[in-house]
Amino acid sequence: MKHHYAAALALITTTASFGQECANGRYSTANLFPDVTVTSAVVFGSNTGVSGSNQILRMDVYEPTGDALALRPVVICAFGGSFVGGARADVAPICTDFAKRDYVTVANDYRVGFFLPNQTTTTHAVMRGAHDMRACVRYLRKSVAELGNPYGIDTTRIFIGGVSAGAISAVHAMYLDEESEVPAVIAPEMASLGGIEGNSGNPGYSSRAQACYSFSGAIGDSSWINVGDPPLASIHEVGDGVVPYYTAPVYVVGLPTGLTASGSHDIHLRADHMGMVNCFKSYPGTGHVGYLSTDQANALNWTALFLSELACNQTVTCGLSTDVADALENSITPSPNPTHGPLRFHMPSNGMVEVIDLGGRVVLAEWLGAGITSLDLEGLPEGAYVVRAADSNMQPFKVMRSN
Repeated sequence: MKHHYAAALALITTTASFGQECANGRYSTANLFPDVTVTSAVVFGSNTGVSGSNQILRMDVYEPTGDALALRPVVICAFGGSFVGGARADVAPICTDFAKRDYVTVANDYRVGFFLPNQTTTTHAVMRGAHDMRACVRYLRKSVAELGNPYGIDTTRIFIGGVSAGAISAVHAMYLDEESEVPAVIAPEMASLGGIEGNSGNPGYSSRAQACYSFSGAIGDSSWINVGDPPLASIHEVGDGVVPYYTAPVYVVGLPTGLTASGSHDIHLRADHMGMVNCFKSYPGTGHVGYLSTDQANALNWTALFLSELACNQTVTCGLSTDVADALENSITPSPNPTHGPLRFHMPSNGMVEVIDLGGRVVLAEWLGAGITSLDLEGLPEGAYVVRAADSNMQPFKVMRSN
């Protein structure tokens, strides 16, 4: 099985059938249900807040109104705000969108508040977010085991994610999962903080989720992504000046922290190298989660498709069309690959060669003759492409354009 970086193709082995449940676009189709029912301010835990006093942690639960399905997948969405601000209501539009697709969607608290940024305080902020996310997952399992499953959830299908700092919290809750990965600056304190799991509540239940999604998130060290880790889907602007797209120094509200973090590009490069199921969608520009304003429908449709394919034990396509997905999965190796521009390969016969991006768009077309030939990709953005010949029996292949 191959897992390809930059909107990767991945196959999930079908272990159960959700045929009737997943029919008619359930979980992927926007506005499948016209209305949602919201249960607000449900207490799921508590812990020491940024100010030093105890903070109660609450969540808002969004459900599709009138749905009779007994067990539904859960999507947790954490708000953004640079770990100094933000509120559950900030992600109400995202939660409402997913709930109308028939997910039970949860907007969770995590502890935020002003702090003077440095390596230690910023790492503490990230760990607070990760610990509170883990406690929320544990509470959902506790609600099924001890409270009669009031929200009708399937605890084998819990997805965690969020926006900006909320995405960072989710990514760390998912992939900072070994004591050896704890950053050195807070390692001496981890025992008192509750270790990897934290002290935010609901001990004795698993905090493991099936997959993670990230709207412009990052991770402290991409080496924490390892073989066998759960799937991840990310969206990020290439020139993001708030959360780095590549690996770069970290700033909080414009102030340096002394830390370096890896953004979505480098996370998914690592995920691809680890053979992990992963999907990555880039947007141009220098904004920060601007796509949730300018292209929200497409961004949420892409994310919901990823989640629905996992929820239904289907092939994860990363939004690719069938022919492009098949070409990626059955790709051959041209030379050099990756390439800075020049690409050499064999054409069985004369024909028009098309270069297709992972959205299915033809970005380059050129007539080439039979035999060993070449194509120059220098003018294309960095990323993955499919090369195919419309008038030849050449097998389509995948190529990486690198800088």
